[in-house]
Amino acid sequence: MKKLYKNIVWGALVCLSPVFFSSCDDELDIVPKGMTTLENVTDLEALLNQEYMISPGPASNLGIVCGEAFGQFMNVSSILAQPNTVDYAIVTGDESIDRAMLTTEDTRYATCYKYINYMNVVISKMDDASGDRTLKEQYIAEAKIIRAYFHYLLVNIYAKQYDEATAAQEGGVPYVDNTNLGEEKTKLSLAETYERILEDCSDEVIAKLPRKNPNVERADQALGNAVRAKVLMQMKRYAEALPYAQASIQLNNAIEDRSTIVETMTWEQSQSDDNNLLYVGPGMRVSPTFITITPETYSLFEEGDFVINYDLMGGWSLESGEDYSGIPGSALYFGWSTMGNPWGVVTDHMYYVAAECLIRTGQIMDGLRMVDLVRAKRVENYEPFAQGSPSEQQAMAMLQKAKWVECIASYENFFDCKRWNTEANYKRTIIHNLGSYGTYSISPDSKIWVFPFPANATRYNASLTQNY
Repeated sequence: MKKLYKNIVWGALVCLSPVFFSSCDDELDIVPKGMTTLENVTDLEALLNQEYMISPGPASNLGIVCGEAFGQFMNVSSILAQPNTVDYAIVTGDESIDRAMLTTEDTRYATCYKYINYMNVVISKMDDASGDRTLKEQYIAEAKIIRAYFHYLLVNIYAKQYDEATAAQEGGVPYVDNTNLGEEKTKLSLAETYERILEDCSDEVIAKLPRKNPNVERADQALGNAVRAKVLMQMKRYAEALPYAQASIQLNNAIEDRSTIVETMTWEQSQSDDNNLLYVGPGMRVSPTFITITPETYSLFEEGDFVINYDLMGGWSLESGEDYSGIPGSALYFGWSTMGNPWGVVTDHMYYVAAECLIRTGQIMDGLRMVDLVRAKRVENYEPFAQGSPSEQQAMAMLQKAKWVECIASYENFFDCKRWNTEANYKRTIIHNLGSYGTYSISPDSKIWVFPFPANATRYNASLTQNY
């Protein structure tokens, strides 16, 4: 696997964040060390070989909002002792706290746009570069899929949930598709943002991707279909999302097999595992290490869960969870061999995308069978969900419970909760039960679900008004 293209000059790294769009035009041409310019296909391909990392990890704040986790090394009493902080706001659901004023900068926001701009350099320079035309088209398609994916992350963190009836009136995010650093990157509407994302992961673009790319930081057809499926599902266009989810699984059907923990006594995941379609790490090499999940999340593990029962080299510790969070029943994970993929795309999650789309389109038993394919690798002597005659809501309840555990420490539970919160049958108030510290709630329409744009971005962009 190719590693991060390290020889990019520091000035370009700074300039390629929209936070700094007002300067650094002379650094627009990213120049690898020892080269004069990015003038051929091989040079430009090197920009596709990123080692994507976004910090902080999703559990540090997205997981707190949706009631999944208490973040990493987070102590509840310390948070409650400092009421004028973002952490206090998202733990207690206090909407009166000015989170925008407290968010002077946001590494996650800047990092996503940095990667987007790497892709824009590839796309903008490829036509004039020397080299094979077919490779040019492939590399442009790869860059567009990655660009679409990082915009998908951004719009679901910094904007409201997409709803067809209101998307044209709600704010989205800037869709950055060029390398003109002097141009203001205007915030689009929510509808326009999703339109641009879908353009970048269109059928035409997906067709130009390689069928299989061995590099987990590069796009192939399985990833292209997965991204389009995830975007369409987030738009609640379930029938349209289904064939793309199924196509992605057909191209790569790998499921991580956790039954091996019975023999190894440790949960092992690596960055190069076959089920990783796009690896985007959390800033540290291991995940979910040092993340503390809530008692409610811990209670969702099934009785025969392989990690709970057999990970004796580390695993989920109730004792450590209470020590760090101060909340009885919470559990902290420890393990140096578990390299999860919190910001990326994995095939295991695509089974759940396909499953929900099947359930939502009336194919309930087929949907539950997809869930069972994953559960078979997670739970010893599991009892299949696909039996009897469950209703859509009963099937969704089964899926939601299993998927919640499957997606710990990723962004998936937060994104799902935002989407379900706009649907009458599935919306729910998130309850933060903090034991002796009290109980707090976040309603389905709370503005806590939308994270603020950082001040060092809004200061230079008049269009970047907050979306809540």
